[in-house]
Amino acid sequence: MEKPAENRCLPTPQELVYRSPEGGPQLGIKLILPNGPVRATIVYAHGGGFSHGSRNDKMATLLALKLQDENIAVASIDYRKKTGVEAFPKEQVPLILDAQDRTQRVGLRINPNYCGPFFYAALEDYSDALDYLKSHADDLGLGQRFVALGASAGGIAALSLAYPPRGPWQGLTRPDAAMGISAAMVQPWRLAQGGPPAVMMNSYHDGVISPHNTRVLARKAARKGAPVKVVTTPIRGHKQQVDSFLNDVDETGKPYLDLLRHLT
Repeated sequence: MEKPAENRCLPTPQELVYRSPEGGPQLGIKLILPNGPVRATIVYAHGGGFSHGSRNDKMATLLALKLQDENIAVASIDYRKKTGVEAFPKEQVPLILDAQDRTQRVGLRINPNYCGPFFYAALEDYSDALDYLKSHADDLGLGQRFVALGASAGGIAALSLAYPPRGPWQGLTRPDAAMGISAAMVQPWRLAQGGPPAVMMNSYHDGVISPHNTRVLARKAARKGAPVKVVTTPIRGHKQQVDSFLNDVDETGKPYLDLLRHLT
């Protein structure tokens, strides 16, 4: 009889350092390889409101256990927390603040920290981590497909990295696909036809990320012809949505995890 995923053993994770910010902590990656040759790598960003959390988030390990027989690697990343606007070049500050205001103007209901300097710093770090993995793919034994996945704040960053902000951030390293759980794309005006496929999975009732945001994004994606799939589930709650992603099925009996599998 096949062992349940949670009772299996994973290879020892590789601890990598992708950047050492001046005057700040090292930013690392916990890389968990599957049992066979890697065909895709999920680059996972944890939640925590851009203020706490680390690459040691337990969801990355649980995800790797679920996918270890599917030739999918999981790379769980660190990123800067609570980064103020003073950390950015002066010429970038007006762009950040204007975009932060625009998020409110387009009708999203979201904590301003989730679309301001905190968000931009995490987005830059996500890009650097992805670039590191891509440039070292041969040495690390990774495939050529990289999917950004995030929960809550990490999901905001994952979706936004697929459709990055204007200005200097347009040169960020983009994933081949992206998925956000209990998250929102905070700059929906950046969505475009022909962009990376993306999935946003949200609850019908979430006290952190309003379901209103899901409707705004769905309308914008449809209007622009962007390949974004919006999934609203009957699961009540913010964290509960993340747990259900790993363990539950939709109304047709298909695992929610298939939403991610279809992107790899």
